[in-house]
Amino acid sequence: MSKRGSRMEQLQKNYIKKGRGFGSGADYQPFIQAHDNKIASEGWITRHKGWKTGRTHHTLSEHERKYLYYCEWLDGVVDIREQWPLLPIKKTIEIAKKLGIEHANLDGTPVIMTTDFRLTLSSPKCELDVIRTIKPTNKLDKRTLELFEIERLYFAEEGIDWCIVTEEKIPDILVKNVEWMAGAKYLQTRQGINEELLFLVSEPLFQLFSNDAGETSISNLCLRADKLFGLQTGTSMFILQHNLANKRWGTEIEKNVIKEGRPLIISDLTGTQHSSRFA
Repeated sequence: MSKRGSRMEQLQKNYIKKGRGFGSGADYQPFIQAHDNKIASEGWITRHKGWKTGRTHHTLSEHERKYLYYCEWLDGVVDIREQWPLLPIKKTIEIAKKLGIEHANLDGTPVIMTTDFRLTLSSPKCELDVIRTIKPTNKLDKRTLELFEIERLYFAEEGIDWCIVTEEKIPDILVKNVEWMAGAKYLQTRQGINEELLFLVSEPLFQLFSNDAGETSISNLCLRADKLFGLQTGTSMFILQHNLANKRWGTEIEKNVIKEGRPLIISDLTGTQHSSRFA
């Protein structure tokens, strides 16, 4: 066993001892975390405070990040667990042997495999987990597909639905809009804004947008609102994003990319039944 392989084996054992790869919701710890990788896939390392879990999510590629934002938006997804480990390792080793495929390894030492997302889906009839592994089409080479076949059989034995998500399955416009409003999901991320201020400002701000009827850019209209209501610059923009992120207000989020230099038409979604689409 090489020194690198030995170090990785011990490191992964320590991850398990620390509770990585176990739990759910706010208590889940990703098996691989952003700071573990000095060079993530395609140079992307992202930490995002989860809308559904309230904890920090760790994504290691651009496509993982996009898919996370997509899942955050879907009402049918109630829990998101990224970098999920395939344990125990002896099970994936056995599957690899049966398939005649080389197991994931470092210098010949088998390493614990992980999949990108374990999602918990909820509907009026049931709640179930599914596995989604994210990979752009141009990265689906022979070796990647071999490792994915190990994954597929592992979860088939568990009776869990598994599939590959390529870039064509991720709605780019929706993702860009969710990313734009992501930082405003929680009021505490903006100093000086609380529930009382949100209550006092939301209705007149909504009326301002309704009366404007898509004539004025978002940035100009929000600056006008800040001045009109005597607010710190940027407050109205944050409240707009917050209400959109929490689905109190709506817009054509899947049709048009929201740009602050362009107008925006919004609607009141209070009391509206939201879609429970699955990822």
